[in-house]
Amino acid sequence: MILRDLIPHLDNPVVSGSLDTPITGLTYDSRKAGPGIAFVALRGRTADGHEYIPTAIQAGAAAIISEQAPPDDAKVPWVHVKFTRIALAQAAAALYGFPAEKLSIGAVTGTNGKTTSAFLLHHLLNQGQKRCGLLSTVVYDLGGQQVPSTHTTPESLEIQHLLSQMVDNGCRAVSMEASSHALDQERMHGLPIAAGIFTNLTQDHLDYHGTMEAYYAAKVRLFETIAHQSKGSMIINADDAWGRKLITRYESTGRVVRYGYGVGYDFRAVNVRFDLTGTTFELEAIGRTFLVRTPLIGDFNVYNSLGALAAAHAMGLNLRETVSHLKNAPQVPGRLERVTEATSKFQVFVDYAHTPDAIENALKTVRALRPRRIIIVFGCGGGRDRTKRPLMAAAAEAGSDICVLTSDNPRQDDPQVIIADAVKGFARPKNHVTIVDRREAIKIALENARAGDIILVAGKGHEDYQEIQGKKYPFDDRRVVRQLMTQIHGARDAERAEREREREAERDQDPRNRDAGRGRPPFYR
Repeated sequence: MILRDLIPHLDNPVVSGSLDTPITGLTYDSRKAGPGIAFVALRGRTADGHEYIPTAIQAGAAAIISEQAPPDDAKVPWVHVKFTRIALAQAAAALYGFPAEKLSIGAVTGTNGKTTSAFLLHHLLNQGQKRCGLLSTVVYDLGGQQVPSTHTTPESLEIQHLLSQMVDNGCRAVSMEASSHALDQERMHGLPIAAGIFTNLTQDHLDYHGTMEAYYAAKVRLFETIAHQSKGSMIINADDAWGRKLITRYESTGRVVRYGYGVGYDFRAVNVRFDLTGTTFELEAIGRTFLVRTPLIGDFNVYNSLGALAAAHAMGLNLRETVSHLKNAPQVPGRLERVTEATSKFQVFVDYAHTPDAIENALKTVRALRPRRIIIVFGCGGGRDRTKRPLMAAAAEAGSDICVLTSDNPRQDDPQVIIADAVKGFARPKNHVTIVDRREAIKIALENARAGDIILVAGKGHEDYQEIQGKKYPFDDRRVVRQLMTQIHGARDAERAEREREREAERDQDPRNRDAGRGRPPFYR
């Protein structure tokens, strides 16, 4: 490909230099610039790619795509555009042969439930004989080939590359999470969306967006994209206040599908029941009633299931067959994942809940399982919205019997400061304990659990690291729980054996037992 081939796909570019310059790749990282590679200068919150243009030129960049006009002495081909983020998305699509046009795309946005909904839709499409890729917080599935996830929604350059690999692997669809950051930064620009799911909106990422209205506005972009397409469905949680605003905004399009518990919704759940093994409910949709079974538990997973079923139907799958496939849905890593056996005296769940609303919902689900007590181990992330820390503590306290407040990912923040912020949300000082070391906090919870209790370890879910002062240390809540359970059981077995030896020694010291044992074989004594 030469620069001339890219230019028609950009919005009103002003070009200087040779249009016959070979372009073999794109980058927005000046360290990766070089011969054949065009450098795209992106503006970020903490850094501006335009400052690294000289570095890219020195590295031999084939061309520069910038929001600034070229200097008079520019010797490298220069493409001046209004928005480089949009230009990157357009150029990347052209570079990889417009893979999105060959895929049916289901995108999920919202504060909570994105990952589970995306996983469910991915499962349903695959089961419906529509080979499907996945872009999620947990993993990227390229159509049978899984690679580690780097972002909930990667940059547009990576999205186009991943989609092209899915097409090469025979995928006909993709299920993806659409984060507010990605929507705000135009990472999904130009993607044709077959079905967009809105799960809910609660306080999160205000360190980035500033206000809930701005946060909502970022989510709206997904549905604005669909509204400007000739087709595509908007699958919206009508029980959510922000969801109802979306419905009001787009119901005139005739492409809104409402889901939830309300009478008259397009996809409605009634008669919900759940236990440790999963959830059942009746689905009222398209004028019919279906019995739905899923191994996932909780009201929020009813919402996730409804959204995924509605999206799968909008993407062409038979609803009755799709409902039957939901009973075999996989456990989503770190999403209310039970890490103890069903026969354990107490149960331990690990969940990704890291917002006040997510903690409240997870605890409601656990409470409905009728435990003797609920012990929650949780922390608040560093480098994020500080105002939600006391709100998380208040939600944890309201829904549990004992709170163990610890570290999550402190990042560059002081863990003690994070904990001090969160403690302000507690109203009952005798019902919580603070332990900075997360492993020790989990251990304390396990050691003090009684039969019939449920422990919820919240905040990190699937993550296999803990980030402290810019460094990631290996730490997986699920693995830590299992290791500590083994140690605690081993210690308790040793204690029981020691007590039994002491009792045996006491019996041997009793003259009556010595007399009773005379003349009898050793194994009868």
